[in-house]
Amino acid sequence: MRAFRLSPVKRRLVSILLLGPGALALSACTGEAEPAESPATPDPVVARALNDPLMVDPDLAYRNQAAAALSTGVDHALPVLSGNAAMARRARDEMRLALLEDGSILDLPDMAEGEGGVSLAGIHSAEQMALSRGVPEDCAKQLRAGFVWAARLDDAASLMPFGHVRAAAGAEDAKCSIRAVSYLTAAEGEDALLYHYNLARRAELNTDVFAKPEFALTGTSEDVHLAVNIRDGNDAMRIVDLIYWKTPQ
Repeated sequence: MRAFRLSPVKRRLVSILLLGPGALALSACTGEAEPAESPATPDPVVARALNDPLMVDPDLAYRNQAAAALSTGVDHALPVLSGNAAMARRARDEMRLALLEDGSILDLPDMAEGEGGVSLAGIHSAEQMALSRGVPEDCAKQLRAGFVWAARLDDAASLMPFGHVRAAAGAEDAKCSIRAVSYLTAAEGEDALLYHYNLARRAELNTDVFAKPEFALTGTSEDVHLAVNIRDGNDAMRIVDLIYWKTPQ
């Protein structure tokens, strides 16, 4: 079978892992005759597998666009992750390869003076995260949680290769188009900032980067707004909080 590669900036960073121990386990034979089933009767094993909760599979997410059509009413947090120097190098290498597939890599500019908004370290809701980055209140209040929103990001806001989604929320109607995603990466903070800076520039956003109060990026155009905050998390991982919204025309 021939392998192929998708453009990483157009990849969606969510793919699925069916959960639930025993989801594919067949029941033991009892020796009793089973009633005949109609051809229209769904296989219970398949039905259970298809209806089990879904979860992000971080190692496959950057390779798969199929999850863009997924939706689920139940979300599960990822297990605790730990980073190390080898994982940081791997994340950096994959990030650079992903960017190089669509062009040369721009260096980070000098950090802008002042602070790039507030630290998001003490903010724990998508609504408050959005409000802290300037999203209109009537739009921020529409945010609804769901990993599916991490699959519905435009190229300018794509997540890093091997990014582990922690939480996602979003809303979409004629008056409000918004995505709020928090994810983990083993990459160093400046590498994560470099990745999002290049995506923002390729989307022709007017972009500034900041070193305080944590690594931050703002990108704007006539109708698009992007805000990215990057800070150290636990276990040698970085936390990337991303808000992306569009202003109705």
